[in-house]
Amino acid sequence: MNCKAVRAALISAILIILVFTGLTTYPGSYADNVLGNEDEYREYEDYLSDIYFNPPDIAAPSAILIESKRGQILYQKNADRKLHVSVANKIMTAILCIEKIPDLKAKVTISKESAEVEGSALNLEIGEKYAAENLLYAITLTSANDAARALAEYVAGDIEKFEFLMNEKANKLKLKDTCFTNVTGLYDENQFTTANDISLLVKYAISNPVFNRIFSSRAKPWTDSDGQTKILANQNELFWSYDGVDGGKIGYNEKDKQSVVTTATRGSRRLICVVLDAPAKAVYEDSVKLLDFGFTSFRTGILVAKGQPQKTVQIQGQEINLVSLSDVYYTYPIGRNYIKSVDFDIAKDASLPIGKNKIMGTAIYTLEDNTVITVDLYSDTEIKAPENFYSVAKKKIMENKDVFFLLGLLLAIEAVLILYNLIKLVVRLILNVFPGKTHKN
Repeated sequence: MNCKAVRAALISAILIILVFTGLTTYPGSYADNVLGNEDEYREYEDYLSDIYFNPPDIAAPSAILIESKRGQILYQKNADRKLHVSVANKIMTAILCIEKIPDLKAKVTISKESAEVEGSALNLEIGEKYAAENLLYAITLTSANDAARALAEYVAGDIEKFEFLMNEKANKLKLKDTCFTNVTGLYDENQFTTANDISLLVKYAISNPVFNRIFSSRAKPWTDSDGQTKILANQNELFWSYDGVDGGKIGYNEKDKQSVVTTATRGSRRLICVVLDAPAKAVYEDSVKLLDFGFTSFRTGILVAKGQPQKTVQIQGQEINLVSLSDVYYTYPIGRNYIKSVDFDIAKDASLPIGKNKIMGTAIYTLEDNTVITVDLYSDTEIKAPENFYSVAKKKIMENKDVFFLLGLLLAIEAVLILYNLIKLVVRLILNVFPGKTHKN
């Protein structure tokens, strides 16, 4: 065999070993199995970041990308900058109406004020009646201001009361940098919101199945008062150009300052992308960059595995492993565990007995983006209280209660016989000690 053949054989052998040891399947396995010190690991982590973690450069002045389950922030740019963005008004109006109207088939009568509202409209006719659900589709798909105002009047009685409800809901959702002054999103210098607040609002809204169904619609047939049917198409163009899009809304007051909200799902991950006040030519390009970044640079995996011991504690001399009853997931950049710290809050007054369904404490994980994930911890085994003489005796009696009942009955009879014989003996002694007195009587 010549040198080239020997070298080829060695390379093949090395590749086979790498495949079977898993080193070629995922970069993290190399870090786990080969790197032995912290400096090497940090160097390898930087290498992975160079490959995967390159935040995009976007034209929009403000944007945010979050995952929909925990709200972890994957990207942000001036996310707390206060802007006037009409899309927030329509989303808040829609979710409030869904929550406040018991039957979405209810008919809403169009008032003069609603029919004559400024801006985008469906030209609803005064006095005509429309199903509330159809008006919700009109708000979401086409930003129809007349539909938004009509629904607000139907829910609250007048527009000012509905605006109060909007701000009340914003406070409950902790949208700290949001103020609404109308339902339509028409410009008002006192009205503002932020990319961060909009992402939190969308995260909340899509948890409602009805809102999510409407928000994810690409199109909806609409029949006007003349009986003519047309198609209301979602104005978010990403529905037809980006794989996995399952929610969207656009809005703008100035044509060169457009805002787009998009949700997209791939595998088990759903991301929420908010791009605000972007140039018209860049708004969708920016959205695609952010979504691509989220799907390619991050993974969702298990933070705490079901049944995996998190902490071991001693309670009354018994060693107990504390575990989670379910898998707990989180999102992290590829190549980094992303965990900054973990703390435990364990019950100090715990005592035996301990069941598997009793919370014994919590594990508090803090991620590098300061997301806090709290995991309830339970004992991995059921431990009964230690038995003393009394508890053992009681247990034996309960297990053999028929036998003990019979034994007790026999003992009672024996006691009666002993008492009877004792009384007879006492009487006999008395008669022997005082014979004359007894005879006299």
